[in-house]
Amino acid sequence: MQHYDWGDTASIPTLTGWPNPKAQPCAELWMGAHPDLPSEVSLDGSWHPLDKVIAHSPEIILGSSVKEEFQEKLPFLLKLLAAAHPLSIQVHPTKKAAETGFGAESRKNIPLNAPHRNYKDDNHKPELIAALSPLYALRGFRPWHQIRTCLEGIPEFQSFLDVFEDDPQSLSKVYENMMRLSPEETHALLDPEISRLRQRHQKRPFSKNHHAYWILRSDARYARNGLHDRGLFSMFLLNLVCLDQGQAMYLPAGVVHAYLEGFGIELMANSNNVLRGGLTSKHVDVDELLKHVCFEGAQADIFEGKPQMQDDRCVVYQTPASEFQLQQINAYQQKLHMHMESDGPEILIPSHMGEDALMILRAEDKEIRLDHSAPILVCAGVKYDILMSSGASLFRALVPSKP
Repeated sequence: MQHYDWGDTASIPTLTGWPNPKAQPCAELWMGAHPDLPSEVSLDGSWHPLDKVIAHSPEIILGSSVKEEFQEKLPFLLKLLAAAHPLSIQVHPTKKAAETGFGAESRKNIPLNAPHRNYKDDNHKPELIAALSPLYALRGFRPWHQIRTCLEGIPEFQSFLDVFEDDPQSLSKVYENMMRLSPEETHALLDPEISRLRQRHQKRPFSKNHHAYWILRSDARYARNGLHDRGLFSMFLLNLVCLDQGQAMYLPAGVVHAYLEGFGIELMANSNNVLRGGLTSKHVDVDELLKHVCFEGAQADIFEGKPQMQDDRCVVYQTPASEFQLQQINAYQQKLHMHMESDGPEILIPSHMGEDALMILRAEDKEIRLDHSAPILVCAGVKYDILMSSGASLFRALVPSKP
């Protein structure tokens, strides 16, 4: 294989002009080395898939500790997400479950690109999303009393109250009963309530802070052949949240969630394992989904980045994940000059730059001007400086240091 002269950094290509989320249903920009969709890096004037480059030179890019701990793979994926409509109800498996599921499907010789395959790899997919605009989402089951009130208020849902108590086991029975209904049974239960919500919405429109607003929007998009989608059941049961710019939420394995609308930056483990529960044209495996859902009822946990070392110019979004950490570096009212050193691989991506804003990365005798939403890969062990004019902001994805 060809020898690559890495130098200090490599740039990762981005899309030409970030798509307008109002013009497209969902725009995603992936940055990482997952074999399903690896980024490409520019080396000596040509482009190469990042997973292949890492396989060729893991020590240079990952560093020795990351290389050993994560089996010579970049352990995280970074993604810009712009959602203009509700996306699928979904959950992610644990590491052990992913290994078991991936192994079982591989032994059955199910192709990795088969539409009905559940597991694309053997890894878990904890993820963090930080809002870059108001971002609406569903996260986890609502507190017990809210679920009970919801079920009691819908005549067609009264049968579910027969098995509902304020505990995870009974909620799992309710959810399973909903998800195992036939398309015709699903429609029969949902249609009267959807009709009532439409009538109320016509008289006095629901706001985006009301579950009904998103139920109606999702139904308008995902109803097929005159039948309502079973994913709507989840929308009655899950917490509705709105993340303001700068707020974030963490999604460990088992937490049912969906992104409804908004612009954010996601950071996750290196996996493409998604088990869906409706509001999608993709594969839904109810049996497999139910194995992994966490049925705890509680308020959604939302948090903000914490200043690093008393310096609010750099905030850290803390999570339990060992694969990734997200930092945001901000130049507020004055320009900023920070010296950095990468213990492991990093991806940098400018998140805000005014018309006259300037952002420069310097590493030894090299200087790279960063453009809006154009990411940069920094290899392990590189010492570099970030120079930012006032008003600029930068996200930094990295592997957290060990205590």
